[in-house]
Amino acid sequence: MNPNSSRNRLLLIAGSLLLIVALFFGWQWAGQDSAKPAPKKPAPAVSKTEPIKSAEAPSQTPTPAMPAGGEKLTTVEEGDLMIDEILRSNKEIPAMARDLHNLVKKLNSEAQVNASRHLVNLTSDEDYGLIAGYLVDAKMNPDVIEVLFSDLMNRKRELQLPLFMNILKNPQHPQNEQVRNVMTILAGQDYAQDFAAWDKWSNEEIRKAQTGE
Repeated sequence: MNPNSSRNRLLLIAGSLLLIVALFFGWQWAGQDSAKPAPKKPAPAVSKTEPIKSAEAPSQTPTPAMPAGGEKLTTVEEGDLMIDEILRSNKEIPAMARDLHNLVKKLNSEAQVNASRHLVNLTSDEDYGLIAGYLVDAKMNPDVIEVLFSDLMNRKRELQLPLFMNILKNPQHPQNEQVRNVMTILAGQDYAQDFAAWDKWSNEEIRKAQTGE
């Protein structure tokens, strides 16, 4: 046998074995890589400055609306303290009435209504001007006007009728209809929108009250 031929055959066999071994280890290595789990994607970062809000979370209770003009809402307790301070003062009743008049202007809500009740109790017919302005004020709390109007119904005719006429001529006044009914009963007839006839009747009634007829 030719020595060179034998040598070439051995080299060919050795090369084939090396190729088979390389293919075997390559296949094993590829299998290990494919068996590895795929890396997990990192979870999206949550901002620390804005907490996550649940879609089902109840909405916050809305802040109560402030009174018109941005005034601070006066509580009943705060109002009662101010009223009590006036009533416990050593002032004369007319002076207390003036202080209550100013307090009604300062307060709002139920505290204002409470102050108006004390105002009518301490205001004489001679000082009725402390009440009259509020009674015909279009911006006044309707609940306060109701207190003042109830008091007016117990005043003398000379005080009532001028204010009745003022309210009667103002269809927007909350007591307009009630005044119309009262005056119709007193006059014995309804002059409707004939304000000249109402004025004539009212002036005659005032004259009678002043002269005692």
